[in-house]
Amino acid sequence: MKSGVYRIVSWPGELVPEARVLTAGENGVTVTAPGAAPERDQEFRVEVREGGLAAIQIPARLFPSRSLSYKEPEKGERVVLGPVSDFPTREWKIEPAPQKPFPTPFFIRVPDQDLMMVISSKPIFPPELELAPFDLDLQNAWALLPVARD
Repeated sequence: MKSGVYRIVSWPGELVPEARVLTAGENGVTVTAPGAAPERDQEFRVEVREGGLAAIQIPARLFPSRSLSYKEPEKGERVVLGPVSDFPTREWKIEPAPQKPFPTPFFIRVPDQDLMMVISSKPIFPPELELAPFDLDLQNAWALLPVARD
């Protein structure tokens, strides 16, 4: 995976057949239907670092940016936008799913932990993100779609 600007889309599955887009907004980090929010709120800069780690930042084209973050790496912890001044930036391990359909689904994991970013099952709208135990179910995978700009 290369550094760049991406739209991060939930992998559709049996429970949620439609894809939802990672969105940064007033309510923090949620997932919404494609086109339900301004494009700039659905574009993230993925900065790949050494050892397969990556920072996921928004706004995608400004520095300093806020990063996808969490307070503590614990099951059920909500995924939030960190402060602009967070340093060091929270890093994630983005790894391809072994199933490898196209486009390649990725799991977004907490480094050195058995936790991953998933859409919360709590009945909240719009749906939030949280940390959950790692598993290989594609319903917890994400497609990282490059955003092309002229």
